Amino acid sequence: MTGKINLDELDHKIIERLGHDARVSNREIGREFDLTEGTIRSRLKRLLDNKVIRVAAVTNANRLRNPILAYLWVEADTAADIENVAESLARLPEIGFVATTLGRADVLAMTLVENGNQLTDFLHQTIDKIPGVRRVNYSLGQNFIKHDYRWCALID
Repeated sequence: MTGKINLDELDHKIIERLGHDARVSNREIGREFDLTEGTIRSRLKRLLDNKVIRVAAVTNANRLRNPILAYLWVEADTAADIENVAESLARLPEIGFVATTLGRADVLAMTLVENGNQLTDFLHQTIDKIPGVRRVNYSLGQNFIKHDYRWCALID
């Protein structure tokens, strides 16, 4: 069962609670909200079955040795190449985010690197070889200020 569902206040409270600690038990959430474990379990099942939420581990980039977030602004040769370029980027394990865009570039991809040499090698040995890529400009994230990992597009 999948589709759009209406979320009520309790659904939002459960999602918010899991956003702070997804390992919390149904019993603990029930205690906090003065509800039964069964009520929480059935609500979670509905949210999971309808793909409103997904429980996943998130890497804390601030704990990596030297994380540098690289924004790759990719221009395609033609408009017809944009989807293929985006799909090719999405298949790369080093890439954590891909979106087609309007404006600055045709595709935005993001990856974590540890230094400029690693980024240069990745751009020249991998990205530049993707058919349809005309040019890649990049920006480097200097400090992680905020990244709300609770909001994302769930990819099947």
